Amino acid sequence: MKSTHLDDSGRPVMVDVSSKETTFREAEAEGIVRLTPEICNAIRTKSVSKGDVFRIAEVAGIMAAKRTWDIIPLCHSIRLDHAKVTCSFDENSNSVRVNCTVKASEVTGVEMEALTGASVSCLTIYDMCKSMDKGIIIEGIRLLRKSGGKSGDYAAIDSKKDVEQNNKHCRHENNMQISSGVLTISDKGYAGERVDTSGEALAELLANWGALVKRRAIVPDEKEKIAAQLIEWADKDNLELILTTGGTGLSSRDVTPEALIHVGDRIVPGIGECMRVKSLSQTPNGILTRGIAVTRGNSLIIALPGSERGSRSCFEAVEPALRHAVEILNNWKNECGNA
Repeated sequence: MKSTHLDDSGRPVMVDVSSKETTFREAEAEGIVRLTPEICNAIRTKSVSKGDVFRIAEVAGIMAAKRTWDIIPLCHSIRLDHAKVTCSFDENSNSVRVNCTVKASEVTGVEMEALTGASVSCLTIYDMCKSMDKGIIIEGIRLLRKSGGKSGDYAAIDSKKDVEQNNKHCRHENNMQISSGVLTISDKGYAGERVDTSGEALAELLANWGALVKRRAIVPDEKEKIAAQLIEWADKDNLELILTTGGTGLSSRDVTPEALIHVGDRIVPGIGECMRVKSLSQTPNGILTRGIAVTRGNSLIIALPGSERGSRSCFEAVEPALRHAVEILNNWKNECGNA
């Protein structure tokens, strides 16, 4: 397997993330510091000679999280939006549990920032208390959870039960998987003169997101044929989420938005607005895209750009709200506000 931190000549390099999209990232890590009863009592009564152990350790952890790129070789520099370190006693043992949570809107994950913050906070507790006992043990440095990014969400094994229990009320009683379809609208694609990279990319994104991709098709830039395919998928196949790619520009052949308006019951303006904001952040021409979203019965239909990059970035921009939208449209039980 090729190393991501070595080039073809074996020289160290940072992973190239220049083409990755900015998404919201969050991570939480923890560490355990095992102490003597005497040290625990001294921390509680704030009688440790070096000062307030917990407050100084928490500040040290936040500072370390912010400077992770300066500590870990080849780690990317990240602008953190939030960092919090909490030190607390484990009442069932003579130990301190350190939790570090970080958040950022970035192109790469923040797991290392959380782990570094927790680690340095634990080391600070050792430093402040080592005069009382050199045998203090630091253990259990680990990632508890992370969210965001291509690899998806993660929760530590013993945390998954808690996550499942806390989110149980958010699930449909049958734990239903969203059924979806991807419709490529392209004259050249329909004629076999162009490879459908954007449709393939959207199908992959949907599968990685957890949806079941039941339908794929290519139709020419003709309003009637686009509408007929959408009606069949929504009414006959009962697809809950349908993505189209192509036909959202200003060319006289770009008629996808008109087809969606023709078949839709209601327009969902926020989705189109969000996609345009995302496109505009990448190119001034983003204001020209006519991406749109409509509902038809229990189906949510979204028209995305025809380029692979544009369709990917627009899907990633609106993806956080899609599951909740589908749940509402289908009247699935046990709806939750933070789905």
